[in-house]
Amino acid sequence: MGPLEPRYRPAGAPEDTTKRRASKSKSFKDVEDYEVLVLEKSCGCKFKSLRILIVAIISATVLTLVTPTLYEHQLQSASRYVDVGWMWDKTSSDPRYVSSVDVRWEDVYKALGNLRSGNQNLKVGLLNFNSTEYGSWTQLLSDSHVSIIRLEHAKDSITWQTLYPEWIDEEEETEIPSCPSLPEPNVRRGVRFDVIAVKLPCTRVAGWSRDVARLHLQLSAAKLAVTSSKRNHKVHVLFVTDCFPIPNLFPCKNLVRHEGNAWLYSPDSKALREKLRLPVGSCELAVPLKAKSRLFSVDRRREAYATILHSASEYVCGAITAAQSIRQAGSTRDLVILVDETISDHHRRGLEAAGWKVRIIQRIRNPKAERDAYNEWNYSKFRLWQLTDYDKIIFIDADLLILRNVDFLFAMPEITATGNNATLFNSGVMGYLNEIFTWWHRIPKHMNFLKHFWEGDSQAMKAKKTQLFGADPPILYVLHYLGLKPWLCFKDYDCNWNNAGMREFASDVAHARWWKVHDKMPRKLQSYCLLRSRQKASLEWDGGRPRRPILKMAIGAATSRTPG
Repeated sequence: MGPLEPRYRPAGAPEDTTKRRASKSKSFKDVEDYEVLVLEKSCGCKFKSLRILIVAIISATVLTLVTPTLYEHQLQSASRYVDVGWMWDKTSSDPRYVSSVDVRWEDVYKALGNLRSGNQNLKVGLLNFNSTEYGSWTQLLSDSHVSIIRLEHAKDSITWQTLYPEWIDEEEETEIPSCPSLPEPNVRRGVRFDVIAVKLPCTRVAGWSRDVARLHLQLSAAKLAVTSSKRNHKVHVLFVTDCFPIPNLFPCKNLVRHEGNAWLYSPDSKALREKLRLPVGSCELAVPLKAKSRLFSVDRRREAYATILHSASEYVCGAITAAQSIRQAGSTRDLVILVDETISDHHRRGLEAAGWKVRIIQRIRNPKAERDAYNEWNYSKFRLWQLTDYDKIIFIDADLLILRNVDFLFAMPEITATGNNATLFNSGVMGYLNEIFTWWHRIPKHMNFLKHFWEGDSQAMKAKKTQLFGADPPILYVLHYLGLKPWLCFKDYDCNWNNAGMREFASDVAHARWWKVHDKMPRKLQSYCLLRSRQKASLEWDGGRPRRPILKMAIGAATSRTPG
């Protein structure tokens, strides 16, 4: 690291900073308790022998050079608050925490500009900086209290797969899922910082955002920010990294300044405190499955359920029924639907009649999708982030039913999803979000239960799923319909049975559940679910090769009741 440019140095010669500080009487008072400085204190005594005096002076000088000025600002016990293990002995460093980023002190100086002008006596806590960088910090902020925060490293046995397992025993049938603990930052009770500066590792290779050390350092910074915050005291967090911090913890709206690889945040301590109540990963449920009471948010005017329709109108019926299921479950939150120009005025009126607030958008094409492919316009879901008149939205697909009120999900502080095999967004959109929002949390699969019988499901498991599909009162919160949708079949049976390749999605019980919600809707809304002639002909053709006799009954009933 090169020397600081003159305009970023403190007044006076920076080379003498350590010596000038050591000459203050306050310094001697602060370091009296440190055993390593006993000789420095005793060197002021009068010795009868000049030789002893010279030896003492030389010893004190050597100790002053090798002992950082940290001790003059540090708290009462060096063994508790200074990470001597990794800070001073590089041979014992954990490679997971080592950051090779080149600290550009000019950028750091600019990022802290307003803070320096408003408070010349900042209390700065450093995480993951080495001893040389500590010295540069003391030069950069000569009038501030700069100290190093001790943080033990996570155990080697804790990997990203440990924090984010593909499956956990949600029902606690054989074990109670639990997350490993990450060491807490070691700071004396009552100590508060104005700025927490963190040097984050960043490898810039595939999977860089799924890094235990990066997550640990950011969670530690968040905890320090919360404990340091007071009613009228704003705490800032400065990250020095080439890779942006986790947006779940430190969102863009809290970014005060970004200079090069210096990112200065002014986090919302209340929101951050809520996030820190969540598990460290998806190794535990963020919402207990058997909770007897749920937390509900207060500001309902700024919360909404949202979905999106583009490129085709065949999901209009599904969106109408989904909206009605939300109302039948007891929610009064806003319903917002984003549609593009392919959705006709007729269908927009139906959506509005169902309770949706319709907003027109321009589609966003997936640059990697083939022309006319199913996912050609799926990047349009990014328009959801333009609903800035809402603080929180719950995105739902148009092919699901809300069976029980899930308004309590609005009390969740950030992106939450069911297991890894049941994502909230599909294909490229979810792949992108998975890379950005890596710190997500698991909600029970009952809150987004898939209508799907896996190839490996036992007969007992299939029977259990069927029982869940039809339970009354419902056990599931949300039922997600995969395969051919109920409104594209006749009412009497699930047309997924007609195709051998689709039978894993077939369930007459789940099919009947959807139609039960449909039949409670006003007739005007039901009219948007009428089958088109082509679809009816296709079903009748497939019905000529019936799976069982009920198919003939369904076809015969089609003339008196036109399902959708």
